[in-house]
Amino acid sequence: MFSNETRLATSAGGENYDAKRPCSTCVRSHAHAVSHAPPGTGVPSKPDCTFDESMPTAYMSSLPSVTIKLPEPPATVAEAPKNKYERLENRIAELESLLRQKDQALLHSAQNKLSPSGILQPRPFNEAQNFPEFIPEMGRHFEDVTPDLASGLISVSPSIAGPSNSPSYGLDLTWPGWPPQLPPPDLLKHLVEVFFVFHPHASRLFHVPTFMSTLSLPASHPKFPATPILHGICAVGSLYTAAVTSPPLPDFDEDPFPDEIFLERLRVKEQRPDSFAERHAKLAKEGAERMNTLGENLFQVFQANIILTWFYWSHGRWVDIFLWSAHTTRLAVPLGLYMCPPFHSITKSERPPSIISPARSVIEDETRRNAFWLSYAVEREHGCSNGWAQSLDDQDISQLLPVRADQFQQGTLVPPSERQWAHSRDVLYFHPEDSTDSFGLYIKGLILVSKIKTFNARFRSKHFSGDNSVVPPEALGNEPVDPRGSQAFIELDQIVSSFNRNNFPPHLRNPILDNVVDNHLYTAFLLPHIACILLHDPHAEVERSGCMSALKILTAARAILDLIYDVSNTSFDITLLDSFCSVCWFLGGRVLIRFLQAALDSRETDQIITLRTELDFIHISIAKIGQRIPLAYRFSKMLKDLIKKRCGNLHAVEFDPYIRFGHDNRSHGSVQLR
Repeated sequence: MFSNETRLATSAGGENYDAKRPCSTCVRSHAHAVSHAPPGTGVPSKPDCTFDESMPTAYMSSLPSVTIKLPEPPATVAEAPKNKYERLENRIAELESLLRQKDQALLHSAQNKLSPSGILQPRPFNEAQNFPEFIPEMGRHFEDVTPDLASGLISVSPSIAGPSNSPSYGLDLTWPGWPPQLPPPDLLKHLVEVFFVFHPHASRLFHVPTFMSTLSLPASHPKFPATPILHGICAVGSLYTAAVTSPPLPDFDEDPFPDEIFLERLRVKEQRPDSFAERHAKLAKEGAERMNTLGENLFQVFQANIILTWFYWSHGRWVDIFLWSAHTTRLAVPLGLYMCPPFHSITKSERPPSIISPARSVIEDETRRNAFWLSYAVEREHGCSNGWAQSLDDQDISQLLPVRADQFQQGTLVPPSERQWAHSRDVLYFHPEDSTDSFGLYIKGLILVSKIKTFNARFRSKHFSGDNSVVPPEALGNEPVDPRGSQAFIELDQIVSSFNRNNFPPHLRNPILDNVVDNHLYTAFLLPHIACILLHDPHAEVERSGCMSALKILTAARAILDLIYDVSNTSFDITLLDSFCSVCWFLGGRVLIRFLQAALDSRETDQIITLRTELDFIHISIAKIGQRIPLAYRFSKMLKDLIKKRCGNLHAVEFDPYIRFGHDNRSHGSVQLR
């Protein structure tokens, strides 16, 4: 046994000797020789210490010495490896839980910084503007790290952080192993947070607490979000912050055609570098395509694709949104997201219904379902502006509708017996109060719009083939027929008429309460009016007295105008509405232009003034959204050009409808159908 006080001498070579015989070095060497000696080899029972021979006494006395108090060795039993691993796993789980709690607290803190109206208002997009007030609070991540972790931070080049004229935001630090093309962690965290706070669909595409917990993991961790998702969030999040650059709004002096499909032709002429948003959109697309080819993280690839469609849609990139939304919707098929057991094919195949593994939890299962419906939504929204075929037939979709938001966040298991299927015949008539929320109504509204688009696209071919659903009983031979007399048209018209607030659950009959706007419910209120316009506009004769289709589209356009008045009378920032809202407003304005043209032809002054006032208000509202969303900026220009094309300059008297008629003038006048 060693005593508690042992004198240590230090040799010139840096070796330590404990002044005992045998010394500790010889003891260790002898023990090693005993344990590794070949069989039959004789090993001395005691170590042969040469300490005195190699270290003369005179030399030893000249070396400096130090006295160290050694603790008594505790009598402990070595911990079994299994117990040690379990203890480490429990500790890791505990730390992950603490990280999730911290992320939820940060997000909750950001959401609680509300304006007096109850809505978190970002400042207008401006590159020279300072950060929103809540950014410094979100940016204090590095203050809480331990010295050991902080010492592992390394520098990155300014080119990764963004443009040199961007405000300082702790962009000179990042973590070891951090993907080099991602922004630094602090800036990325900020973009993720504004994405979840401001984008209307973000909290449905992801389960926010789960996503934030994975974002706190090291970048090398297998559960860390796929980089295409993060690049996509950077691109979309740029719409809601001045911390990074977005593509400039179109210059209509150089770009005279706001409905130009092939915008890349104009982009080539601009001679400017990619903005932060454009650069990350390209990285997201490249990363998603690479992972899709390799078959890696396919569901995360699907989510990244959806985010990309949001970017293309909000920026009015027509080719990209058409191709990428179609690609995303088709990807849902091999992933098995468009259907749910037991409604799978009876075909015997070597391929399973889904090439991804089954969901491991209720939250994961509902996240996949939400993702499918969001891909469906953007593809159907974009389809309203054209007559082209859709990428996935509604008759092939056998999926449950989403659960309520609170059930999704809590991971509540809702059995199919208590839910609605998308292919149920009564899905657009019946809205159970206990299982319906605004997101569910939003999806139902798009299912209705999709049915009408399909009817319009297939009417001629079905009529040619003699389909009884589109051929009125009185139709003879090949004579032209009015689709409004067909069974399919009448059924759709009835569904459109019944899909309104009076048939919605009581708690879902007003999208605006106390200055707070429910984004999904507001869009759901617009959708039946859009469906009515799509169904009746091809058959409306606004110049003919008594045309029921003309009356219906005028009523629908006025209902859209009322919804614009409603949201404009609040302090809500309308630039935070779903990008599709500007499309709906434009379609309502296009109907009013038809009636304005008819009023001009008949020189009915009162109707001209009323209609022009309404159109000016719609144009002003779309242009206001266009201050942030390029898609709306283009639609405001398209509406203005359409007025000029259809009605000329004779009526173009510039006045402010807010001053002439008041901010909430809902007296639509007495526009009569002659």
